[in-house]
Amino acid sequence: MAAVSVIVHLDGGRERTLRCLEALAALADEPTFEAILVDDASPDLGDLLAGLSGDVKVLRNERREGFVASAIRAAAQASADTIVLLRGPALLSPDALAHLVVDGPKTRQIDKFSAHQPRGSAAGLPGEPAAHPTSTHALALRRRDVDCLRDAAGAAPGFELAAVCAELARRGDVITAPDAIAAPAGATVAARQAPGDRAELTIVVPTLDATAPRVRDCLAAIAVNTAAAHQVVVFDNGSPPQGFTAPVNAGLRAVDTPYAVVMNDDVEVLDGWWEPLRAALDEGAAVVFPRTVEGAMREDFAAWCFGVGAGTIAEISHAAGEFFDPALRVWFQDTDLLLRLRAVDRPPRLVHESRIRHALSATVRSEDPALRAWIERTIAADKAAFNRKHPTVTIT
Repeated sequence: MAAVSVIVHLDGGRERTLRCLEALAALADEPTFEAILVDDASPDLGDLLAGLSGDVKVLRNERREGFVASAIRAAAQASADTIVLLRGPALLSPDALAHLVVDGPKTRQIDKFSAHQPRGSAAGLPGEPAAHPTSTHALALRRRDVDCLRDAAGAAPGFELAAVCAELARRGDVITAPDAIAAPAGATVAARQAPGDRAELTIVVPTLDATAPRVRDCLAAIAVNTAAAHQVVVFDNGSPPQGFTAPVNAGLRAVDTPYAVVMNDDVEVLDGWWEPLRAALDEGAAVVFPRTVEGAMREDFAAWCFGVGAGTIAEISHAAGEFFDPALRVWFQDTDLLLRLRAVDRPPRLVHESRIRHALSATVRSEDPALRAWIERTIAADKAAFNRKHPTVTIT
């Protein structure tokens, strides 16, 4: 039987999930452990988790339940007396579990750790105080204490482990294990250009919630996989929502670089994605778009991620300062752009060498009934506007 049950709460983000799984696979053989992964209704992890084998259990929530409910469900499946909870897909150092499995009544936790700090020092300098336990990314506890998770059910997202630590402190000591290291999956991102370099690319990311996990995953993938000097414009248009067209048009008006890319907030770019798009634009393409792997793909034009040269934005815009037609707020603006490009014999170019992943309209599948109703009303209005503009074109 495994000595430790490692529980990981996952809510999406293939890149950071892959890094977490790689870190789990690199853990030392002793103590023995099992991994229990809870897929919290993620839009993009199904095939990745389906391919796992060995001492791994995968549980899936059909609806988003959050960390606490997911951890309680996973703990019921644990076979070990020691449980390690990861707050999202954190990266454990190979010897982390050995420093956590200790005898006695104390609960042990893993220090918050930055990739730029020396090993064994949470504060960055030897001898400085360790990080407060409530800042942890991972927590080890005895199975008999798992019931304290229920007392953390009201904690704000991101502070669940802090609430668990506070409850555990009522029962005994909560201590740090400074030789065990955990880091957020996105903590290893390094700068790809020197400060002050002029960016060649502006990436415009419209979103209804700039704090959402999918946005963090999108930005982390951009940082890791974009070697060219670039800048990112995140346009949060959440309340009241403005749709897709308005933030894209506003973002493109801010472009001061030779190239621009518009990207949905549920896109994750893969290594080497930008250079083939840039080459196609340099060859004269008006609009370019990458291949979407492991998901739905439109061959004519996948508007969830596309690139354009700054010099051609005005040329192919609907009107001055309006790249998309403002009458089409949420839907059909990509089809309208496709028709406009075909009319001037400059259709969008699919660049097979550039690859991304896409969760396929995760935002418009919102479970918020008010937002969902607004989206449905606006799509109906967009369809009517499109039909007035293109009466001979049939759309569904």
